[in-house]
Amino acid sequence: MKHITLDGGIRTGIFKLPPLGFDPFKASAADLKMYGLPQLPTDPGLLARYRRVFHRPSSPIKWIEPQFTLARGWARRPRPKRVALATEEGTSWSGGIVAGAFRWMMGDWIVPNVGAVVDGRSMCGVWIGLDGDGQMQDGQQVFQAGVIITANRSGNSVQTSFQAFWEWFPDDAVIISNFEVNPGDLLTLVLCSAQGTGSTEGTAFFANRTTGFGLAVPMFAPAGTALRGATAEWIVEMLTDPKTNQLIALPDYGEVFFSECIAVSTDGSIVGGGTGNNYVAFDTQGNLVSQGQLIAPTVVQCLYTGDPPA
Repeated sequence: MKHITLDGGIRTGIFKLPPLGFDPFKASAADLKMYGLPQLPTDPGLLARYRRVFHRPSSPIKWIEPQFTLARGWARRPRPKRVALATEEGTSWSGGIVAGAFRWMMGDWIVPNVGAVVDGRSMCGVWIGLDGDGQMQDGQQVFQAGVIITANRSGNSVQTSFQAFWEWFPDDAVIISNFEVNPGDLLTLVLCSAQGTGSTEGTAFFANRTTGFGLAVPMFAPAGTALRGATAEWIVEMLTDPKTNQLIALPDYGEVFFSECIAVSTDGSIVGGGTGNNYVAFDTQGNLVSQGQLIAPTVVQCLYTGDPPA
């Protein structure tokens, strides 16, 4: 792996690309590690899932080398401590959460299109992550990856953008500038840590199963932090303007169904993302704008409940 340090001291790297026609089921553990790919699971259900994503004889994954740019003009933040029964309320996160001692996790979702509900900029982040919940643990770091969606409206004109990103908070988020993401694309994301609690290294794997492109990103914890693995989350998030520290308006994203929501503990036990708590998010006026619902043991729905586009 080639090591890279980005602006702000953010550490990452570039894995060696798998050769054309690479079959992870015939590869050694050392080769999978060299290419940044998840190790083969031993659980039969997870192994079947792995095969559906990675073993595509008729249309093999096209591996690409990621290109990085730092995210500008927005920030995300851990969820503050506020809980009511099994529904956790806050001002930025909606989705589902489970608690435990996790080493890796995954999730699928279809990228939603969005409508702008205000003039100017509206944004949301759709992601999976380990840690960051202030109710369940200290919330001072988050190991996460997903998609940032932006809608800019001027009068009747609306421009949208969709960008894959990764972040080990409190470091800044990093955009993968050459990984194309569009509304309607089916994404699979897998986050793997070195050993769970105490890990300072991990990998984010992205697969766009609509376009057939995939990549892996090595991630390193910010100085003085390490993974706890105390929670796993599947989230639609309201983002923050770092200049004002105010929430950016949430676009109308309709709904997001996270499926295959799985978190795997350090002891190998499997926890479904729909078996824990749900999050609901309110805007700064106290209006419910995004609601997480637990639909099935491995399915989490996020539903936009704010004002419709004008």
